[in-house]
Amino acid sequence: MAIALTRRLTPRGPGLLCRRPCALALILSLGAVVAGAAGPGWAAERVFVQRLISEPDSLDPAKSNRAQADQVMWLLYDALTQLSADGTQMQPALAERWEQSADGLTYTFTLRRHVRFHDGTSLDAHAVKVSYERQFLPGSPFYSTTPPNAYERVLAGLVKEVRVLDPLTVAIALHYPRPHQFALVKIVSPAALTRHGLHLTRTPVGTGPFRLERWESDRIVLSPAPDSWHGRPRLDQVIFPVVPDTQAAMARLEAGEFDLVPEVPPHLFERLAANPLIRLAKVGGLNVRFLGMQLERPALQDRRVREAIARAVDRERLATVLGRGAMLAARGPLPAASLGYDSQLTQPAHDLRRARALLQEAGVVSRRTLRLLYNASLELFSEVVQAVQSDLRKAGIGVDLVRTPDWKTFHEERKKGEHDLYLYQWSVSTPDPERFLFPLFHSKSPDNFGHFANARVDDLLTQARQPMEEARRLRLYREVTRLILGDVPAVFLFHQINFAALHARVAGLTLNLYGLPQDKLATVEIR
Repeated sequence: MAIALTRRLTPRGPGLLCRRPCALALILSLGAVVAGAAGPGWAAERVFVQRLISEPDSLDPAKSNRAQADQVMWLLYDALTQLSADGTQMQPALAERWEQSADGLTYTFTLRRHVRFHDGTSLDAHAVKVSYERQFLPGSPFYSTTPPNAYERVLAGLVKEVRVLDPLTVAIALHYPRPHQFALVKIVSPAALTRHGLHLTRTPVGTGPFRLERWESDRIVLSPAPDSWHGRPRLDQVIFPVVPDTQAAMARLEAGEFDLVPEVPPHLFERLAANPLIRLAKVGGLNVRFLGMQLERPALQDRRVREAIARAVDRERLATVLGRGAMLAARGPLPAASLGYDSQLTQPAHDLRRARALLQEAGVVSRRTLRLLYNASLELFSEVVQAVQSDLRKAGIGVDLVRTPDWKTFHEERKKGEHDLYLYQWSVSTPDPERFLFPLFHSKSPDNFGHFANARVDDLLTQARQPMEEARRLRLYREVTRLILGDVPAVFLFHQINFAALHARVAGLTLNLYGLPQDKLATVEIR
């Protein structure tokens, strides 16, 4: 039976309405933990409603690394380990404990007993082996490339061997020590893979505290998984309505229809902070918003043109005016909190006169018009592209804005390659520079949308994955950053301090750096 998103709220008494500070400085003092504070005095259904900007492309963790899919899959699946809320520590998940070899390259995991997948089959070491090898090992009977594997190149370079030692013990040998990646690989049911043609795009089967109830065109509905090792969730249902329009989503949050909106545009901070029924929680900052360039397009093959674009965009003004204090102008691809960040490495400075001179040197004497692809469901992105269009016009470059209504359509249009520029964002859950540099700039990475190719960058990124002392590894990433900035494959715009908005009736919720519920909503309550 479908449950309407409109809440039926029943007064329980006058209650205590928490007064919210309006100043951003006070908002910034909020941590990621939002727990146990006095509620707004309402009793509500035990249904948790979280906004999705767009429909996921897949709910198979091997086939998608898109943010919208991650938000749903987080509740459906578990990995061997889970990162702590601050992203610094490995914590037990499906593996209750592990041992590390002396060289740091082999981890032996002991699995929890009596864990079952949503289809009733038991978790064992074979399922772990299958879940890893299906993503990168062509010899595996569970390997498939349709749909493509989102983490194939990462895992092919990382995992040397997966060995089943006994039904509850599995050893994973690595080519280079990067144990935080164990939290990346979600474990799935081998029986479900066999039954559903080697992928689980619309038929997810994991061990998470929730299972898929139904997937409709405008929403995804989850229900508690029976006999979950997490314990019986205190929620009766989790609903993910697909609402691309940000204003509509915020109105529904304020009306009590939504419990969590994972990302709030800066211009709405004050409005929401003044609402006693809404709370804001800081979630991470390990991200970069950038203007990518399609380097195979004739107009962008000349480095001088790319540098002119970078010099034309006033990043400091953009961050100051649009950020409302929650943006930092980017010097390069890495945020300051990332390991290997070097403040001395920076992209070309804003300089309109030099931008015009570079265009003249490149022979661009008449107004050049470029097509800029972006997701218009994000109000901030709509503001950013207007600012970029204005800045480039001053340098003599025209920009046609190509808007898409959501991320799904954005990626469909992106694959056609009919644009010159694209506005994109990349967020990670741990400060390792590899998580930024390899996926965005290795020539063979599926997330390298601009088709940047530099043989030296590829070589250094590969070297950095070999066993070595940490100081040397970070030096390699600094050199990679220097080379990338020298080639100007993108304009790195800003790093955003993200905030999630949640309704005050939600109790016991902790969000990790990626903005996901640390407990997978297993213990969260609706008051």
